[in-house]
Parts: sequence; C-alpha cells; structure tokens
Amino acid sequence: MSTEDFILDSQHWSFSSASSFLTCKYGFYLTYIQKEKRIGNFFSDFGLLIHKILEMYFRNELDIWDLEDYYVAHYLESIKEPVPHYPAGMGEMYYQSGLNFFQNFEFDKDKYDVVSIEDKINTMYKGLDLIVKPDLVLKEKSTNQFILYDYKTAKLKKGKLRDKQLEGYTNQFYLYAYFLWTEKHIEISKIIIWFIRDQEFIEIPMNPFKVTDTLEWFEDTIKQTKLEEIWIPNREKSNKYFCDNLCGVRMGCKYQLGTDIYIP
Repeated sequence: MSTEDFILDSQHWSFSSASSFLTCKYGFYLTYIQKEKRIGNFFSDFGLLIHKILEMYFRNELDIWDLEDYYVAHYLESIKEPVPHYPAGMGEMYYQSGLNFFQNFEFDKDKYDVVSIEDKINTMYKGLDLIVKPDLVLKEKSTNQFILYDYKTAKLKKGKLRDKQLEGYTNQFYLYAYFLWTEKHIEISKIIIWFIRDQEFIEIPMNPFKVTDTLEWFEDTIKQTKLEEIWIPNREKSNKYFCDNLCGVRMGCKYQLGTDIYIP
C-alpha cells in the first residue's frame, strides 16, 4: 500500500472533499494528501459571518432586532482575506447585500421546532468514514414535516444557468438528507436553499431515486481518488477565478505561483 492509499483510506470524507477532487485533482492532492496549510478567501469569510449570525438567531442568542447591529459591528473583523479585484466594487456590493438582508430579515421561528443547528454527523458508509454538517433542520409544527435549510451567499442565477446551479447543489443536500435519516431517524420532507443575497427561498424536491444516484456519485468519486496517480491541475479557463481567489491551497500551488508549468 502506498502512502497516498494509506492517507485516503483514513480520510474523513465529506461532500466538500469529494467535490474538490472533481474541481482540481492537484488541489485535492495538496489539501488531503500533502496536508498543505489552507487559507480562506473573501467569499468564505463573508459566508462564515452570515452563518454565524443565523446560527446565533436560531439558538436564541440574538433577537431579530439585533441581527443588523451584530453584522455591522463584526463585519470588518470577520473579513480577513482581501476582496478580489474583479469585478470592481465587490466588497461594497457584498457588504450592502448582507446589510439589506438583515435590515429586511423575516422568519417566524414560532412556527417551527429547531431540530439541529450546524450539528456534525459522523457516520460510516461502505467502509468510508463520512462527515456531514447540515446548516439547519426545522420541524414545522403545523405539518410535523422536517425541513432542511442550507444558506448560500452566491447569487441565484437566471434561466438555464439557474437550473445548472441548483442541480449542482443537489448532491450535497441529498447526502445530508440520507444520513439524517439513517443516523438521526429524521426524514426530510423539504429541502430549502436560502439565498441570502437574493433574500429568496428555493425548494429542492425530495427524490429517493436521486438520493441513490448521489450515494453512487459519492462512492464512485472516492474510488477515482484512489485510482489517481498523476494529480493533474485544472488549468481550464473556466477554473481560473477559482484558482486565483477561492482555492484553499492557492498560496502553495506551484502551478498557481508559476514555478512549474503543466503541459497536457
């Protein structure tokens, strides 16, 4: 058994780790095999602040009228990484969208029982050590239905791009729903994406057949990581923004820094 095989066999898998392999194999290699130190980015800093405030609200640590003040008071200290240069004015645009969200925040908690908030589920699936961490699960009092909420700070796209964007999220949510059922005996009836910057709720229909597809996708992706030998970087033009601004190991990537050149 190679060192890489040993590391992957002891890996704590998640939706994030599996999908990162598909985004960039070399980035996956640096992150999960070489264990390079990871850094955040402006977008993750913003998202973490939004998640923290909503978590405090649903834990009854902040009242609804305190959300805006907390956001304003903690914004600068929460944004640790620089704002990308493109597009211009992104920092102010994000700040204002967050401010507008909390200024116009409406959510009647009295209609629900809070089931879980950012609770980590450690489980096993076909010998794989797996971690899932849903943002929020509520039980609707009027129907006794369990609802899975996930917060997204990306903008909701339009037209065919919207459909592709929503489809890209489904593997994540179906993994959550499946392991909430198997580990917590919580049967999710609705999946709702809360698009923060759009102040819009989008429902993803529960589909048992797609849950099965998701589990197959998850298992097949992990099998691919164990067969990989070359660890090719994703230097496609469509991935450049991710490489420059989002990748957690961008500061240690020899291709990103220009110290090596990949020739396909």
